[in-house]
Amino acid sequence: MLIRPLSRPDLPAVSQITHRAFSHDELFTWLYPHQDKYPDDLRRYQLIRLRTRLVQKGSHGFVAESEEGDAEWSGKPEILGFAFYIRGGRDEKAERWREDGWFESMFSGLKDSGVDTQAELERSLLSWEIWYEETFLAHASSPANLRLFRQASDYKFYSLLPSYWHLGLLGIDPKFQRRGIGAKLVRFGQDIAREEQVPVTLEASVMGRGLYAKLGFLVVEESAIVEGLDGVAMVWEPVGREGRWLVRGERGKGEVKMGLKVM
Repeated sequence: MLIRPLSRPDLPAVSQITHRAFSHDELFTWLYPHQDKYPDDLRRYQLIRLRTRLVQKGSHGFVAESEEGDAEWSGKPEILGFAFYIRGGRDEKAERWREDGWFESMFSGLKDSGVDTQAELERSLLSWEIWYEETFLAHASSPANLRLFRQASDYKFYSLLPSYWHLGLLGIDPKFQRRGIGAKLVRFGQDIAREEQVPVTLEASVMGRGLYAKLGFLVVEESAIVEGLDGVAMVWEPVGREGRWLVRGERGKGEVKMGLKVM
């Protein structure tokens, strides 16, 4: 199995995986209760969000792709799952990752020819596109539920971490779930963070919490969205650096330390 950077031609396949992977998720169905009635609206919005992630500063997408000899091999390479990681922080490496996003790296060495301006223009156009979708075309969603979710998931611990990688989105095609593909994509991000000696953060779905706990993530914040539906934020520390960012508690929980400084 190959893990490689996600590129623009991958977006249609990744969009399909996003729709299939999350359409029955408990949180997702609460946020988008009308998705069965307006499937095209939801698919269009998901694609716009993926396009935005692709050009966002500091955002880096990766896909898990089948190779010949894999159990998943169908005669040609196939995208099995994907992950988006975002580099946060105030250190020099964070600044480098923000400069080396997908759009800029496709035109490396051409910064003086207006590539930065093109990237900013695309981000600006996408922000307007999202606004228009959410204001006039978001028939599949519940605006009230989206507001409640955004309020409940306004986690405070991020401001305490001077540097980190954030797993913003992880999606595995349902046909290939429970085969370790999600774990490989998470470990891929952990390996990058380990090299830089920074933690990894994420906000876990109900389905993903067990996986993340097995991979060493600790719960650092919990929020009640509505009765019966809660949110969980988790943090992983590189092996050998346990306790650098977290006060480690019991039952898979921890607390982010105050007064952390850039290393």
